[in-house]
Amino acid sequence: MRRTLSDVTAGVSARHTGAALIICLFSALCCVSGQSAPGQEDACPPPLWVQFHKNCYTLVSVTSKNSLSIEPARQLCKDIGADIISIGSKEENSFLVRTFKGQWKGPTEVLLGMFYDSDDNSLKWFDNSEVNFFNWGQVKLGDNDLNTCVKMNTQNGLWDVTDCDSATESAALCKYTSKENHTFDKKTVMITVIATFTVIALVLSIVVVFLHKKRNWSSGLHRAEVLPYRDDAILVDTMEREDYA
Repeated sequence: MRRTLSDVTAGVSARHTGAALIICLFSALCCVSGQSAPGQEDACPPPLWVQFHKNCYTLVSVTSKNSLSIEPARQLCKDIGADIISIGSKEENSFLVRTFKGQWKGPTEVLLGMFYDSDDNSLKWFDNSEVNFFNWGQVKLGDNDLNTCVKMNTQNGLWDVTDCDSATESAALCKYTSKENHTFDKKTVMITVIATFTVIALVLSIVVVFLHKKRNWSSGLHRAEVLPYRDDAILVDTMEREDYA
């Protein structure tokens, strides 16, 4: 059976369509594998964020008229995908002091994301980090300080207690862990790629089926042109020839 021009065009189109879809999928997978690993320098976008190990920090300033207490400060951090600051080591505390002096030039005091939990009489971080470091100045937490929050002097890094209801600040110090964010981003992109691959496979199947049916339909028309007579007409013609013989 001869192949018509439409058959050849359909085959070429199917191959080109499949190749293009495969290239798109390969490019998407390359984008996923090429994402920045947690802890790399570009994990925290400058200049708004600064990085220390796997954590990113930013100082969100407000006017003195709109000074923040502990809950509004924390909400401001959450609005940008972070949480109010927690400090887990002497090195991290020192890093923040250096950044305040060299880059942020911020207020002399900031609220830390620490509160007193009366259920077990202990201090805890709002972001559920482990409490394994303190940097108290001269004042330490008392046994009856049920409404206690903590603030840090940005010039010397020393901590002090303050009343949660009356404590205010002109800037919120926010923090997020880049590892958690990158893990989430990579997982989200991977899910998107899988969903895209599913759609691509479905579309490719529909295209192949359509082109296959189109080719069979074109082949049917070609056979109809070559064989203009019906089967019953051919049978009658054969019988007449036998009778004549």
